[in-house]
Amino acid sequence: MSVIISLIISIILIAGGIGYGMSHGVDVGKLFGSTFSFLTNGLKSEETLNNTKSVLSSAAQTASSAIDTATNTVTSTKNYNNYKPFSFTGSKQFENGDFDSLGRATYGHIQLKYSDKPNSDRESKITYDPVGWHNYKLKYKDENGNTKETWLMNRGHLIGYLFSGLNSEGKNLVPMTRYLNAGTINSNKMDSNNPYGMLFYETALNNWLKANKNSYLDYYVVPNYTGNELLPRTVSLYWTGFDNKGNQVKVLLSNIGRATYNGLVGSVTLDNNSENAIINYADGTAAGKYK
Repeated sequence: MSVIISLIISIILIAGGIGYGMSHGVDVGKLFGSTFSFLTNGLKSEETLNNTKSVLSSAAQTASSAIDTATNTVTSTKNYNNYKPFSFTGSKQFENGDFDSLGRATYGHIQLKYSDKPNSDRESKITYDPVGWHNYKLKYKDENGNTKETWLMNRGHLIGYLFSGLNSEGKNLVPMTRYLNAGTINSNKMDSNNPYGMLFYETALNNWLKANKNSYLDYYVVPNYTGNELLPRTVSLYWTGFDNKGNQVKVLLSNIGRATYNGLVGSVTLDNNSENAIINYADGTAAGKYK
């Protein structure tokens, strides 16, 4: 706009100059040629300015699109490991996170005391298959070196049934190896003494509740996915406690296994693997290591 105004002012001045020049014998043709050159250059400058603005606008739109894409990527791979216990209310609280965009379970969170535990026995069959769920009967070596067969995967509860009372809630289920879920590869056994399995910590936390029946356990579990993989590569467990007045307390386990403590909060991260299998975490398929 400023360039156009300058051109108009220049035309007025030049027109006056031409009139004066003609009355004093000045070569007007030469002067007009110079004027035309000036105007052309001015218009080219305006065109260049407009082109520059167009390029900048396009670049800004591209950058904005890139920012939107990055934001969506962050949203789809949201980190749920920022554990914060429920505010104490003196009553049981439970929450499962919503499925993410790929249909994967995201987290489970419960606060309860011993009397809040379910009284009914768990049903033997789980009726929901979490996304990425497949199962394979694979060979493995037992403690005596004998080759046997076992089921590789479980439909694993984030918050165990002994706390939640939920058996087939999809938002509380992820594909877990038998080893992660029950502490043993053998699908006919369970090992609560193996600190590489969730059962070890669930049993220890349950024992704490039983020994502190007026206190509350706050327990949070999150599956950790890599990108768009359907199976979590690890699962993280967090816990803390509250006395009956709402004061936060440390949940002291008789055996902490592989857990660590940060102040009043205990945590552990466990691998979702099995030594007898090669697992494709992207789609849940697997192959055995033993023939």
